[in-house]
This record gives sequence, C-alpha cells and structure tokens, in this order.
Amino acid sequence: MHTESGTARRNHRTSVLIVGGHQLHREGLRLQLEAEANFMVVGDAASAEEGLSEALRHEPDVVLIDVDMPGVSCFDVMRRIHEQLPHIKTVVLSGEKNDGQISRAIHAHAWGYAVKQEGFDKLRNAIEYVTTGKAYYAEGVLDRIQTGDGQPRPGERLWTRLDTLTPRERELLVLLGQGYSLKEASHALHVSYKTADKHKCNLMNKLNIHDRVELARFAIRENIVQA
Repeated sequence: MHTESGTARRNHRTSVLIVGGHQLHREGLRLQLEAEANFMVVGDAASAEEGLSEALRHEPDVVLIDVDMPGVSCFDVMRRIHEQLPHIKTVVLSGEKNDGQISRAIHAHAWGYAVKQEGFDKLRNAIEYVTTGKAYYAEGVLDRIQTGDGQPRPGERLWTRLDTLTPRERELLVLLGQGYSLKEASHALHVSYKTADKHKCNLMNKLNIHDRVELARFAIRENIVQA
C-alpha cells in the first residue's frame, strides 16, 4: 500500500483511491493516473477490506475498485462506503459485461462501470465523468440496463435484463442452460409443456434472445450455470 497527502493538491486535482488484488495492475494504474495533470492518487489497497479502511482514511473523490479481489466482495464494501461516505464516487473496473455483475454494481451504488479491455483512456473518461455527478457505463454495458428514460442517473431505480426475470423464468433459464429440452424442463418444474413454453417466450422477449441454444450460452456467460 502507498499513500500520499497534500490538502493543497486536493483543491486542484481529483483524488483517486485504487483498490485491486493485483499489485502490478495497481502500480500501472497509479503511474498512468499520476501522469495526468488533473489526478492525484491518494493510496492503493490490495483487498476490499483494506480499500474501505483507506477510503475512510483519505475520503477520496473517487474509489476505483477492481471486482477481481480476494476476501470480502467488492460490492459489499462499495455499499459500506456509500453508507458511511455517500459523497464518494465508486467506479467498478471489470473484465466482464455480464448482467449479474452489472446488477450487483448498480445495487452497490456504483457511479461507474468501466471495462478493462477498453484501456486507460476510457477509464480516465469514466473517472472524469463521475466527478461531474453523472453515471458512467462502458460501451455495451448501458445496453444491458433498463431505466425510466434516457441516461441513467445515480440513485434512481435501475435494473438489468436479468433483474426483470421472475423466479420461474430464472428456474427455466437454469434448466435450459444445463441442456434440458423444453419438455424435460416442464417435467422438472412440474408444469405443463404449454406453461413452460409461455415462460420460455417471456424469457426470450425479456432477454432479447430468440434461440434456445443462445439462451443456454447466455446462462453460461452469466455464470447462472457452469459450462
């Protein structure tokens, strides 16, 4: 862990705390952010628990938090940061764009969802964007979010396609993801074939997927079932 202080510098630069399980990645981000005139890195942490401690200590403008960390879930820590320091903006850094992870980030009061593959320029944009009081979602992430109108706003009710599924539709998705035919799934769910087919149609419409094989692939990508 590294720390840096300086009240005068805070007045002119966006202060950032980096939280992630990979030291080389944290060090690389620190170097890139500190090369920017409008950023200052006040610390870095190797775990979500340490990230919470450092956030309480430094009260940065932005906490950049990698989902790939040992120990306590980063989403649990993000909720705790929001509860104790609601003015801090948290930005999730993820290697995936699956609905389940996006949903967890939304419910943990994330202000931003950045994707590692997009590179540093997009991450810099994410940090700058949330400091203006606007939510940031990487390309392809926003398509998975449903909201009242237009650009999502932090604090409003947001949901992903997965969030719209009923418990029965989720159960059917699991079975189809495991390779069950619709007839086999109807028996497993103790419903008629007609009812199962209705659930399947609703499922496909909500997910905008219109092929049973693609439904199975979606379930695997979302870690709803194991490949």
